Amino acid sequence: MRWFEALIPAYTIERLFWESRGITIQEVVYMEIVYAVIVVFFEVPTGVLADRWERRRLLQIGIALEWLSFIVLLLSFSLIGFVLAISLSAIGAVLRSGSENALLYETLEQDGDTDAFERLLGRLNAIGLAAAVVAAFSGSLLATQFPFEFNYMLSIVSLFIATMCSLLLVEPRRVVNDETMTWRQLKTGFRFIWNDKSLLILTGSFVLVAAAFNFVEEFWQLYARDVSVPIYWFGAVSTILLLIQIPGQLLAPILLRVAPVARWQQIIAWGIGIGFILLGTFPNQLGLLWMALMALLVGAVEPLYFGVLHRSVPSMIRATTESTLSMLLHGGIVGLGILFIGGAGMSLFTAFFVIGLFVCACQAALSRGWISRSG
Repeated sequence: MRWFEALIPAYTIERLFWESRGITIQEVVYMEIVYAVIVVFFEVPTGVLADRWERRRLLQIGIALEWLSFIVLLLSFSLIGFVLAISLSAIGAVLRSGSENALLYETLEQDGDTDAFERLLGRLNAIGLAAAVVAAFSGSLLATQFPFEFNYMLSIVSLFIATMCSLLLVEPRRVVNDETMTWRQLKTGFRFIWNDKSLLILTGSFVLVAAAFNFVEEFWQLYARDVSVPIYWFGAVSTILLLIQIPGQLLAPILLRVAPVARWQQIIAWGIGIGFILLGTFPNQLGLLWMALMALLVGAVEPLYFGVLHRSVPSMIRATTESTLSMLLHGGIVGLGILFIGGAGMSLFTAFFVIGLFVCACQAALSRGWISRSG
């Protein structure tokens, strides 16, 4: 399922396809904000639903909505159609987030093998990245031989197969107490993270890193174009940015033998902030190397953080808490998006520089929190 869910050749030429349908750069940013706002408002309710209902059902519906969103994109020639597609994709994402990792952890918990969570999550993410690499190479080659719409047709087929695979998922037996989750407990995830100060600082650092790197993933194509990278290299660049995340995903258990999660998250956050500053200060083709190094760092942060999260949170609110995290993450994307739009008013490079300064400033504040916490 993870393979076909990530095997989307349309992503390689996504910005070109959108432009061919009349979508401007400004409209792309606004749709990113629409996506994030939908997640912010619906993430926690769907997380609570996942804790009350079968997680596999939400995964199945979420993947099906993603499949439908690509069908809408293929048929759209106006902003309204694209907004509808993005909205379907956002709802599908909030249905899947929290549920998938919770399903994995509880399956391992049922088998008494939760120590394997980081390793298996890293492998699943690596499978998704490998599929994305195949899609990037094939998508760039197909785009030179066929209309852009052909890549979208193949993506629709892949998502349909992923939807069919999701029907084979099995719901694990949950380890719960006698308390019943109610909709009035909507703030449970926030309270849980807030009350655990160490987890709160880790969460702030994770949200900062993941939200910031989102803008590399979204706008590296424009950066590459502006530093005179030929378009026929875009497929290779996309592949490198995806492939280089795999070592980080797989090495997370080894990194934990060297230093604790808090230390690694500090290193990763500072690396991301400095990387953005370099992208904005020295705009050239070497910036793609900085992006690759940033992708390597980001590859490790997810299994590291989610290992801490899932070992801390009770089973009955596991999906709710992770959905709360996703809500915080997309709220961060909205906030950084406003900064990005302000910087982009001058240039794309200025926007990257502004994001870098903000990440470094926030990480400095979080580091002081770690120091005081340790003291």
